[in-house]
Amino acid sequence: MKNQVLLASLLSCGFAVQAQSCEGGLYLNPQVIRGEGSSQTESALRELIEFVRPTGLAVAPVLNIRETQDVLTAIKKPVPPCWVYGNPVVGLASGYRPVAINMDPIQSAVLILADVGTEKDTKPVELKKLPPEQQAKILAKLKATPCFGMKSGVTTSLVKAENLCGSVVEVMPQQGLGQSYLPTKAAFQWQADKWVGLITRLQTAQGSTMKSHHGTDDRIHMAQLFIVPATHPSWGYGLYVHSSVPADTVKKAGNQFISLKTTNSLLLKALDLGKTYEFAVPSEAAVEGMKKALAP
Repeated sequence: MKNQVLLASLLSCGFAVQAQSCEGGLYLNPQVIRGEGSSQTESALRELIEFVRPTGLAVAPVLNIRETQDVLTAIKKPVPPCWVYGNPVVGLASGYRPVAINMDPIQSAVLILADVGTEKDTKPVELKKLPPEQQAKILAKLKATPCFGMKSGVTTSLVKAENLCGSVVEVMPQQGLGQSYLPTKAAFQWQADKWVGLITRLQTAQGSTMKSHHGTDDRIHMAQLFIVPATHPSWGYGLYVHSSVPADTVKKAGNQFISLKTTNSLLLKALDLGKTYEFAVPSEAAVEGMKKALAP
């Protein structure tokens, strides 16, 4: 009888340990990266939790994170997070299994604030539209130019991996200082004899001007703007799951994202989705390719 009680006790302890092998999740909140206020970040967090809850994934606690180091610290804890939702920089850093990734490609680029030109608040010119000899000069000078990007941002990581800039200054996102702050920061660093680059999505760079920005030198409005795209695209946000999560829960969670069709603007913002998106399970080859593209 005593042996049976002891065995039952051991089994109970074993189940308890198994049940506590992971807890909650980590969330690279897009509203945090954008520098939005607390109400927007909390709203996005609630949207994600309510979307994930029906899958059976643990949702207590779900913590907002800002950078890769937050993930590396969390996964070393005695009870690590069960899942991570974020870009491939933080997702792949976790070592967790990618189970549903938005495969709609993200193309990163460097927007260069270059020499003083003849036109005010000019539109940027893409590198490929310039003569080969001018392309070579711009690429060579970019190698000695400081560039600003968001810390742990996928666009920043892609540009760093290709060594396009002389140096990369990574800006930590905080309330009021998100991605939209980068042009202002670059404008204040620019001088007539000193180029500055800012790292962003290609589409954002294409629509940029200095019209609404100010710097220490008013001639910033006369600066020529050039766009140098990174070679490799990235996939978007996705769900990465710890190995201890049951297979049926993993499957249900993956299907929840893959089958998603919504026009709910709050949910789309919370999941960092645009008008088009396509969740899928990436192949091993795609995962390895993404790791190489992001490797410094």
